[in-house]
Amino acid sequence: MDVKHFKFIERESLNRICKPRKGETKLGETIQIGSEFTQSTAKFVVIGIQESIGVKANLGIGGTHSAWQAFLASFLNIQDTHKLHGEKIHLLGTFDFAPIVKEAGSAEDFRQLVPLMDEAIAPLIEAIVAAHKIPVIIGGSHANAYPIIKGVSAAKKQAISVINLDAHADFRPLEGRHSGNPFSTAKKEGVLADYCILGLHENYNSQNMLSEMDQQKGIHYYFWEDIYLRKKITFEAALQDFLQLTTQNQCGIELDTDSIAGVLSSAKTPSGFSTNEARYYAYQCAHQLLPSYFHVCEAAAELETGQKDSGTGKLLSYLVSDFIKGVIEK
Repeated sequence: MDVKHFKFIERESLNRICKPRKGETKLGETIQIGSEFTQSTAKFVVIGIQESIGVKANLGIGGTHSAWQAFLASFLNIQDTHKLHGEKIHLLGTFDFAPIVKEAGSAEDFRQLVPLMDEAIAPLIEAIVAAHKIPVIIGGSHANAYPIIKGVSAAKKQAISVINLDAHADFRPLEGRHSGNPFSTAKKEGVLADYCILGLHENYNSQNMLSEMDQQKGIHYYFWEDIYLRKKITFEAALQDFLQLTTQNQCGIELDTDSIAGVLSSAKTPSGFSTNEARYYAYQCAHQLLPSYFHVCEAAAELETGQKDSGTGKLLSYLVSDFIKGVIEK
């Protein structure tokens, strides 16, 4: 299958990353690979997105392109056990959009490039879902939520619902594509049905955007402050409220890592959900819903400022394995 800007993973590359150990079996030894994912017996197809274009188009700090390789280094070296078998997972490869950046420098330059990513990503997601598999997408900016939703919607021939753990609604005006408006774009295009956001930060969502969301049908949200400062509702109750809203529908599951306290990202926050809450979210959404995809974005192993976090890959690995377990343990 020919996919623009996509690199299929090869056994040689995988073997360089996976570190076998006598008496143990690592996921990298049993995971399925190859370009012909439609013939795979795996239920999950894992793909990466290496880009910081959407972040820079939204006036942010680049670094989200670094998450995929960090994820692979951890994920391929977790244990293959009766709780998680590699044969259930097809590791396809990664989009690498570095070649299209060229001389881009301003936010407007990067906004001109985001539609090129949309055009490349949506058809592959559509093909994966049409093959009755669940795409798991790791890395890159939140701009990519739009082509993912578009691809799933095309395969399902209907608008889909989405639940999002995020400090930001990413429902900004359509002023050119970037990581701040994937969901407003999807809503305008008619591919997004219900949209539920858990954990918005009051300091970083504009009144204009909130007012716009309030006027739209099917948009629901809870502020982090209402959960933890005012104690109007518990995290568990808020999550269950959204799960009940979307439980009968095919639902995309989004997890923006800038909602997790201390995780390296363009919008790194000192205050937010814990890693344990994020893991619980990933598992419960997978376990209770009919997940059409899982998208973990905005994380970075290294920002362009030079900041690094050696734990990023391990966190992403936990989130993906939790999601997969949530589906298979139904």
